[in-house]
Amino acid sequence: MRYGSIAFMLLLILAVLSTDLPAQDRKILSPRDSVFLSLDTNTISVNYGRPSMRGRKIMGDLVPWNKVWRTGANQATHLRTNFDMTLGGVPVQRGLYTLWTLPSPGGWKLILNKQTGQWGTNYDERQDLARFEATTKTLPAAVETLKVVLEPTGKTSGLLRIQWETIEVSAPFEKNTHIRPISPTDSSTATVDEKRLFVKFSKPYMRGRAVWGVVVPFDSVWRTGANLATIFSTESDLVSGNVKIPKGSYTLYSIPAEKGLTLIMSKRPGGSQPQYDPSLDLARIPMALEKAPAAIDPFRIWFEQLDGHAVMLKLGWADRVYSARLGVQH
Repeated sequence: MRYGSIAFMLLLILAVLSTDLPAQDRKILSPRDSVFLSLDTNTISVNYGRPSMRGRKIMGDLVPWNKVWRTGANQATHLRTNFDMTLGGVPVQRGLYTLWTLPSPGGWKLILNKQTGQWGTNYDERQDLARFEATTKTLPAAVETLKVVLEPTGKTSGLLRIQWETIEVSAPFEKNTHIRPISPTDSSTATVDEKRLFVKFSKPYMRGRAVWGVVVPFDSVWRTGANLATIFSTESDLVSGNVKIPKGSYTLYSIPAEKGLTLIMSKRPGGSQPQYDPSLDLARIPMALEKAPAAIDPFRIWFEQLDGHAVMLKLGWADRVYSARLGVQH
């Protein structure tokens, strides 16, 4: 009986091993790969899945036109740079990003996104760092398996190439230790009854992204700028409609909507981190929406003088301008 049990276990082990062997020998359809390029003392790399044509039509079929593509297979494609640079003319600070493309018969866009570590179908447009036009050309011979190339063009510059089927998409990059801040700080001032109004804010750029409803979601509290909280101060008591604003320093937040924007004056001290606390609300002011006569980029906050006693406070970005009247409280 004991020998029969041992024989049965041996047969079971052989059966399991025999079923595992084909799986071990099976070719991975979209293997993971990485490419690296050293420039001076710095490195840029791309990690991606490499699908093959395998007799399929790729562009416009497996890779649909006018839809964001993972630029590879399986997990999202990742680009890492340990130096500040410009990529396709866009400032990119050192770090890890995901790399996406938007294919079109008339031209391709490259997309850098701040979300990392996700599967390649999990794309969040709201986290785009930038979108920019890429150079496309037709290759003389088909490339069977997707290929990413990092090619040096100088001591501190290179070219990113993406090749598959008969399409090549490319963008130049260059080390730049003096890139402008992605959202630089700015300010605006005005006077009412010879008393000073002041606003200090960060200026995010569009960088090819859709702004309203995407980068800035509708019906959610927004920091009304970027980075540190936006500061508003007044040396005089003000009114906006029926809303009273005592002299002092405040933090500005807002809630954008399809047809307007609600400006929030918060008693949180100016210059602090932009975490929003509704218990610190001083006032909520409705701002009227108008279409910008020309695209506004970067984001702006400014005053337009109405007379010696009142100004129009305006916020503008992309195709929208929001405004509210601020006057002296008598």
